[in-house]
Amino acid sequence: MAESSALSKSAREYFEEISPFDLYYQLTYMSATAAAGVSRGKVFELARHLPCPPARFFKEIDETVANLRFNYPDAVHMVGERVKTEDVKTFLLRLSDALRSGEPLPGFLERESNVLGDSYGNDYETKLESLKKWTDAYTAVTVSSALIVIMIMVSTMIYSMNPAVMAGMITVAIGGAFAVAWVMLRTSPQEILDVPLAKGSQLQQRARKLSRALIPLGILVCAALIYFLNLDKGWALILFGAFCFPAGFVYARAQAKTEKKDREISDFLRSVGGAATSRGTTLKEAIATLRFDSFPTLKPDIHMLDLRLKAFGKPRLCWDLFGTETGSKLAEQATGVFTEAVGLGGDPERAGNLTSAFAMRTAMLRAKRRGVAATFAWLIIVMHAVMSALMVFLLGILNQFTVRMEAVMKGAGGTAALSTMGLGGMFQFNSAQIQFLSDLVVGMTVMLAFVNAFAVVAAEGSHLIKTLMYSAVLLIISGILILVGPSLVKLVI
Repeated sequence: MAESSALSKSAREYFEEISPFDLYYQLTYMSATAAAGVSRGKVFELARHLPCPPARFFKEIDETVANLRFNYPDAVHMVGERVKTEDVKTFLLRLSDALRSGEPLPGFLERESNVLGDSYGNDYETKLESLKKWTDAYTAVTVSSALIVIMIMVSTMIYSMNPAVMAGMITVAIGGAFAVAWVMLRTSPQEILDVPLAKGSQLQQRARKLSRALIPLGILVCAALIYFLNLDKGWALILFGAFCFPAGFVYARAQAKTEKKDREISDFLRSVGGAATSRGTTLKEAIATLRFDSFPTLKPDIHMLDLRLKAFGKPRLCWDLFGTETGSKLAEQATGVFTEAVGLGGDPERAGNLTSAFAMRTAMLRAKRRGVAATFAWLIIVMHAVMSALMVFLLGILNQFTVRMEAVMKGAGGTAALSTMGLGGMFQFNSAQIQFLSDLVVGMTVMLAFVNAFAVVAAEGSHLIKTLMYSAVLLIISGILILVGPSLVKLVI
């Protein structure tokens, strides 16, 4: 059993994708620790414990040196030769050459960190361009999905269709939209924006608790009202959307604050490092000299950090709590690198500059992605409303058509006349078929709402809990259209 678990873990690590950001983060950490003046062995020992995918290669290097008595240049070269990820492999081979030639490690790592930072930025922007193309493709596929339903509805009005055929067409339509959304998720920049919600900011924790409480409650309430009171489907969609909205909205507020903290953490670390070096004081005393108003979003977190540093004797624990409670993964990573370097005896100003550059570059790239995703989100909301309105409006027209066709068929010779013309199997539209199409439209609308919400979150790179907010908006819009659509049709026809 243990052997099987070890094999599965090994396979998972082997196939785990290492993104340019992972390598950039790893090198920022190593350059900051190396700049503190620690030994070569200490740099590799610290690098192996960083919670980042590339750390496993430095663990292999450290164990090779310790167990097989290799020197570091040969150990780095041996591990680098076996690495499958091209960026990591070329870096390790360059590192091996630098170590063999006697080049100072701090300067080499800082230079490589800057180069890989540029590479990360170029890769990120390339993926953003790809994301723009996929958002256009998703829009086209979603419109096609709605048109398939409209085509089914019109075809059913003329000729009776097999329900299995209709179900197959609907499955293909929804499956195609979801497939494109999944491709968007996989081809867009892979990044983690938040710390685990259970440990993050108060808003993040509240969003997590609301989602766990309201979603099951909403399902139970809506199901009970539909089953026992025969609640109209439109009201059911509005009600369930109302249950989904609070958790998603609270998380959206938390995310907006997290994005601002991502921008401010760079300035904060640079300011603290500069103040500590210029005054020759500790980080605790340097923070006391700062005006917190310069960091409006981080101000409550910095104030809590200041209080903890003055009250407790474990600065590292206080800084760790500060990074986690901001709710920002970037802030947690940058703070961890900064405090590690300073704790090893490094110059606070230099450590602050290194981590500030890392945080600023990352925050600016993510801001570009938000611009792309915001436009896509509004487009999806408008497009969903228009497609739902078309389906509901056409359903209302078909309902009126059914009423008039039934009146014609009741007249003398209606059915016989159709049979005489060889059209006996056509225009046999009735109330049962209208009910079936009504269920079809509602089901399609609901599925598109969830798939559209997933697509928007995939474009943003947000936590999946944010799909609740977009799903709620789309479901409420759909519910309102289902309720008012038939009345509007009657006014027109």
